[in-house]
Amino acid sequence: MPINTNEIKKRGRPTTVGEETKTKIVAATLDVLLELGYEKTSLDQIASQASVAKKTIYRFSSGKDELIQLALRSWTDSFKSCFEKNAASLDEFVQQLEDGLVTIGEQVLSPKAVRLFRLLQSDFPGRDELIASYQQQGIQRGRRILQLWMVKHSDLHIIRVQDYEILSNLLLAMVIAEPLRELALRQTPLIPIRNRAHSAVQLLLPSFSQTIP
Repeated sequence: MPINTNEIKKRGRPTTVGEETKTKIVAATLDVLLELGYEKTSLDQIASQASVAKKTIYRFSSGKDELIQLALRSWTDSFKSCFEKNAASLDEFVQQLEDGLVTIGEQVLSPKAVRLFRLLQSDFPGRDELIASYQQQGIQRGRRILQLWMVKHSDLHIIRVQDYEILSNLLLAMVIAEPLRELALRQTPLIPIRNRAHSAVQLLLPSFSQTIP
């Protein structure tokens, strides 16, 4: 069915071309940030990397910091869909959880994500702002996505957990923290991400059927 562009404009929805341009700009932002560092990253550099006019950037963002936030948010967007499907049983929940943790791990432990983590370990002007964006759009949002998914399955009477925030934090720490540290030190993680996710879920499995006082 052909797209009614007039209807899209009336509703304020971005066109496919607009989404493609935004994706290019967001990807270029991360590339420039990792190549030049935070201080030297500029809208001119981003526009050049994305092969767009500088004024085009202002269609999607007010400036560099917002673009960086969009870039970091795109990482959590990439695994958000893993936690949108409802499980019909505890066994299905456990499998979806393991698969979701693997997807998160593959994103957070990707070469670009590791390079950004290394960058954050150094000292540079604007570091505090970049860390704040990393925490908000990456770590905190990822935890929140996982936490809300578990709460939803509590409402469906699939699991029973006393503290969803603590459990989601534990799962992500067990799966992500050590291999990220190893990669940041340019070491090869000893345990594959799938094995690590499976072990973490199995270890905490009793927590999914706790008796709530």
